[in-house]
Amino acid sequence: MFGIQTQKGIFIDLQVTNEDIANFCGITTRNSVNRVIRGLKEKHIIQVKNNRIIVLDMDYLKQFTK
Repeated sequence: MFGIQTQKGIFIDLQVTNEDIANFCGITTRNSVNRVIRGLKEKHIIQVKNNRIIVLDMDYLKQFTK
């Protein structure tokens, strides 16, 4: 919804915090969000820069949505 296609991936031009993501996803703790984001970064699914996200592998994320 907020993404802009770039050469690297989909740039989400919306500054968000881990707490914002937790509230949006219905996750109760920021620590849970931290673990998920860290895992996605390690797998090169996303990049985070200046509290903005670049989705590098949208196909990976799509498998978790309906």
